[in-house]
Parts: sequence; structure tokens; C-alpha cells
Amino acid sequence: MSPIYASPLVDEGYDISDYTAIHPRYGTMEDFNRLLEEAHSRNIRVMIDLVLNHTSVLHPWFTEARSSTTHARRDWYIWHPGRKGRKPNNWLTNFGRSAWKRDEATGEYYYHSFFPEQPDLNWRNPEVKKAMFNMVKYWLAKGVDGFRLDVANMLFKEEGLTNNPAWALVSDRNVYNRNQPEVYELLRAFRRLLDRYPGRVSIGEIYVPPPGNSRLAASFMGNGQDMLHMAFDFTLIFTRWSACAFYQALSKYYRVLPGGGWPCFVFSNHDLGRAVNHYLFPIDKEKKAKLLATLLLTLRGTPFIYYGDEIGMCNRHIPRSRIRDRYGRLLYPFYTGRDKARTPMQWDNTSHAGFSPASPWLPVHRNYRQCNVASQQVQEGSVFTHYRKLLQLRRELPVLQQGTIRFLYKRQAGYLLYERTTDEKCCWIALNFSPFVRKVTGLPENEAMVVYHSSDNRRMCGRATFPLRLFPYEAVVIGKERTDRK
Repeated sequence: MSPIYASPLVDEGYDISDYTAIHPRYGTMEDFNRLLEEAHSRNIRVMIDLVLNHTSVLHPWFTEARSSTTHARRDWYIWHPGRKGRKPNNWLTNFGRSAWKRDEATGEYYYHSFFPEQPDLNWRNPEVKKAMFNMVKYWLAKGVDGFRLDVANMLFKEEGLTNNPAWALVSDRNVYNRNQPEVYELLRAFRRLLDRYPGRVSIGEIYVPPPGNSRLAASFMGNGQDMLHMAFDFTLIFTRWSACAFYQALSKYYRVLPGGGWPCFVFSNHDLGRAVNHYLFPIDKEKKAKLLATLLLTLRGTPFIYYGDEIGMCNRHIPRSRIRDRYGRLLYPFYTGRDKARTPMQWDNTSHAGFSPASPWLPVHRNYRQCNVASQQVQEGSVFTHYRKLLQLRRELPVLQQGTIRFLYKRQAGYLLYERTTDEKCCWIALNFSPFVRKVTGLPENEAMVVYHSSDNRRMCGRATFPLRLFPYEAVVIGKERTDRK
């Protein structure tokens, strides 16, 4: 769940004024307690967003901190008097504006990685750590099953406030307001706290500019057992649409994982938009959406599905008058904001896509009459039924959950081929990224069975025929029992 805490909602709830209260827009704490109870009774776990980097300016901590340079909570945030009448340094927010705001009450500057209404906490102060860890324990005691840590790599800033190089917005090299070494020890302490509550899990959002940084993301898992359970690597979101590019990104990610680390994958999110758009799908969107679903659900690691991807939802152009995202309003027309991937879920073909009888906060996509859950539930070959079948396949075949992975890639072949293996079973997954029929080589040709395929052009079942030929954008899962065991 994205932030549901008390907030003035300057940044959709990521500006928190009370970490232990529910915003009235979303209900009450009693409602949340009931949600946990009902979810747990159905074996559904609930994770919440954990925003450790900053608070709202309306949080009592900051209200006290800004009241006086000598207040006990002054050092809970990052303050500086400035340098010769100028801002402390050249650090910028994640959207390219100065990250320092002069506060009239004391004449000093405070640091904010995002909006001025979101001052960054000073994690070098042990009192901040104590207060925030107490907040974490509050939610763990309540029964929350885990946390997604917002911008986990930005919690510490270089103490000397050294100027960043000119390329700081487009590169992680020698950047001083994120990726500082102190964050690793903090996350080790966080993991020790989390391990006191069995069955809880953590995943970190590791902020990086394109094209991503697999090695950096993997580093936040430590040795695989002592830091985050998982860390998002957004390299795949920034990867161009080709079998070669995906092979290079995936193989590198697996290489840099720590020995005990567990991978995870995501192709869309609330900041970067939807997969069917950022991979530039002008045609064959459904076929490509199903290929991506097959990739996501057959790789070794935990799959994360952004709401609506299971029906192939697209980014929606938001008219300027209806843009809600503050970044979109500030930077229009050069940047129209993040609203495009935050439109209401498309449940059916009724008014407002069945999301609500009232007009929702953002307009639904114009394609909701065709692209919705209700219609795809009964449509054979839809993106939704494809996800359901793959999820069922993943449950039925432990090899897709636990098996090792090995890529069998041939450069310029136009397809991606990899093998999942346990002691008992092998599976091969072949994905044709090209608009042409491709002949797949390197597959075993004895007793191999077609387990699943994404194509609407044929209905393969039983034993595969070789050489295997893949239709454009087709995905096939092939399996057989291990016969080479000692």
C-alpha cells in the first residue's frame, strides 16, 4: 500500500505529518485494523510504504526544529546557514531544482530531496533513528507483514556537503546526496529489528537515474542475509525492447546478486509509468504484454505486478487542467507528471470504469470499455487470463519458484531462452522479442512437453515439435522430468 498516513498530501501522502495515524481520506485506524484481520484470515499479507527519508513540514518534529536554532530537535533535520549569503551547495532535488530552502524563522537553509514541504531527516542524529525505529515497531506490533522502503539509498548525505558534479542528475558517479556508505549499517540495524518479528519482509526502492544500476541495487541486500530482503533494480524498466538488451540486463543482475540474495522484478511503477508504454508498443500491445508477463513470472525471483498490468492498462494522457501531480503542474509542458500511470483501475465498462459512482480524482483511460477486468475474465487469450494461467503454472511447478536459472542465449537470434532446473524437473522458457517467426535451437528434443504458450495463432499441447518455431512476440514454456540425475 502506498502511504496512508496523516498528511497534507502535497506529494500524494509521501509528506507525512503523523506516522502512526491514518489520513481521514482513507478511513480510520479501526478500518486498517479490520483490513489486516480480514486479509490475514484469507492468507493475504499486507505491506506498507515506509518513508524514512523525510517528513512533512507540518510534522511536530519539524515545527519544533524550525522554531529556534537551539531547539533540541533542530538537529533532527539538515540545516545550514549558507555560504557567503548563498545556498550551502549545488545539490538538486530529484526533479532538477535547488534542494535548499531558506526558512524565514531563523534565516537558515534546510535540505529537501523532493518538495520544500518535505524536509529531509538527519539520520546522523541517533535520536532520529530511535524515534523512527519505534515507529517501525509500532506497525510491526500491529501486524503489518513488511515494508517497501521509499528511496532507501537516499537516507544519508555526505556530511561535508560537497558540491555534486554537473552530471549528478544522470549518473550515480561521485554523487554526495545519496548512496553514502553509512546507509548500509543503518539497514543492517533495520534488518536486525525486522528479524525479531518472524515472517516479515523488506524491499527497498533504490533511486537511480536511467539506465539503472544493478550493482548498486544488489548492494543493499548486503550478504543476502543482513540487510534488505529484496531491492528493486529498475534497469529492466529502462531497457530497450530487444532480446539482446534484456539478456544483458538480466544476466548482469544475476551476476551481481550476493550469494544469499534473492532477486525481484518489476516492469511498471507509480513513478516511471506502465510497461506497455515505456517499451514503446505502438502495435501488438497485447502480445507484448503477455510476453512480459511470461518473463516476469518465470524468472528466478519474486515478481511484482503493478495494478492494471494484469489487464494491459496503458498510460493515460492527462489534460493540463486535470493534472494532480505537483511535478506535472510545475514542469508542464516539458514534463506532464506521474498521473499517467495512476488512473483508476478499470473494473468494467460502466461509468468511470466501475471504479466509483462518483467522478474519480483522475480520468479513466479512454480504452476502458475494451480493456477492463470484467471483459477479460471471460475472454480466452486475454492478458488477464494469461496472467491467471501463468500464476497457476507457477504454483503447480516448484521449478518456477525454486529452480536455478541459466541463460541459453544466441546473439542476434531475436529470442531469449533460459532454463529453470531443480533435481526433479527442467523447464525452458523461450520468448520471441521480434516481429518475425524465429527458429529456436538449443532445446532438448526428447520427451519435452509444451507446458504453456501465449500465442493465439495455435493451440499447442502435449509433446513439442522440433525444431521449435516461435510466432512474433510468442512466449513458450517447455518442461520435462530430469533424466540426467546421478
